[in-house]
Amino acid sequence: MMNDHRTILTNSGERLVFDDTLAALLDRTIKAIPETQLASADDWVPTLDPEVSRDPFTYFGKLREDIGDVIPYADGKFGNRAVYSPFVSNPDTPIFAVLGYDAIKQMVTDSEHFRNAGAYGEHTKVQLTNAITTVNELDGAEHKVIRNLFDRQVFAKHFRSDFTKSVIMPAAEHLCDRIRGKFDRGEEADLNRDFALPLLYITIGVVVGVPMERIGEFVEMGDAAFGGARDPQAAMTAIGKLTEFFSEQYEQRRAADDLDRGDLMSAMSKASHDGREFSAEEIVIYCRFLLPGGIETTWRQTANLGYAMMLHPEQFREIVEDHILIPNAVEESIRWQASGFVVPRMSAKDVMLAGTYIPAGSSMMGIFGVANRDPRIWDNPDVFDIHRKRIAHLTFSIGKHACMGQILARPIVTEALRAFVTKLPDMELACNAEDIGTSGFQIRCPSSVPVRHRPTASY
Repeated sequence: MMNDHRTILTNSGERLVFDDTLAALLDRTIKAIPETQLASADDWVPTLDPEVSRDPFTYFGKLREDIGDVIPYADGKFGNRAVYSPFVSNPDTPIFAVLGYDAIKQMVTDSEHFRNAGAYGEHTKVQLTNAITTVNELDGAEHKVIRNLFDRQVFAKHFRSDFTKSVIMPAAEHLCDRIRGKFDRGEEADLNRDFALPLLYITIGVVVGVPMERIGEFVEMGDAAFGGARDPQAAMTAIGKLTEFFSEQYEQRRAADDLDRGDLMSAMSKASHDGREFSAEEIVIYCRFLLPGGIETTWRQTANLGYAMMLHPEQFREIVEDHILIPNAVEESIRWQASGFVVPRMSAKDVMLAGTYIPAGSSMMGIFGVANRDPRIWDNPDVFDIHRKRIAHLTFSIGKHACMGQILARPIVTEALRAFVTKLPDMELACNAEDIGTSGFQIRCPSSVPVRHRPTASY
């Protein structure tokens, strides 16, 4: 009989156990992942120029050099290539892309002139099915209260520590052992399908209280929910089903007085700060909100990590020999190839940004992934170098609206690399480096990272 995983996060030191039943279930789930879910989230957008999707760094880097840190959007294009604007609700408003490191820092920290409310446009219509406004679209006092609830109570230090030890580490190790089994049978593996995506569904599934026997269903709903670019109606339907799923879970647990499992639903139920508590509806929506916030960008960031390691085998071998390099390698991979590439803002007042006049009501697209390769900040920014001097990248943003999920994303990516170098030190890319690459604009990742056993390994 499958183990009961309800107390994974409440008992420090207890680890997620992959018994034969759970291992077989996960194996079937992994094999059933559709190719559409592994591709870049906006590969399906017809208004995105393929060259921009393939290499936004070169294209936008040249625009930054020729025009400046802030460039206007006109006739569906930035410069002379088509680049869709995923967050804009009114195309008649002025739209700007922000490309410079310092300009983006100003934009995300100047809350007087740039706000989150209303900035997500069409994206919000797909992702939200009711009147609840999630923390990423709040500003001012209400945003501060909600962030305090999450940062100080829901994602408290002990929660993160227990989560890492009891869920992330055993999940990463199990998936690496499964890949090792494929190697032993003379098979290749894909770090996307066989590791990155299932790692995130397992870990975030546990965080939000998804029963492991329903993990396959969870993955299926996630595939549709993330597919808004190719099928908005299917995405909205899936998001509605996910909301119903978490609502049923919450009501069943509340009726049974079973809200002390140590997961997100339990932590939110008990959280209180300055008289503010989460309503039942908010708990349900935030559990569902972790799908795009906790899974989509982080599984792709984990895939980008694998891509970076396999593309630079000499640096991967350095980390195998010296694990103290893991934190630097993780941060460099997040800088060099950010999965969450674009973050929006709305201008609240007329303002000058990097010498460009921005009228009130303009839609702003901070292209963080390009700003992370600003040559005024980093030497040779297009080069992946785990030994470079650490400078704070912008992938998780900064300031009051810094990514709330980074407190889970960083340990996940870190433990992924730790598992790679301890469990799979002899893996290598199973194709020519030029045969794979990343794509996407809003969200970037490789569609696959094929790997195999390297029998000549000498370490």
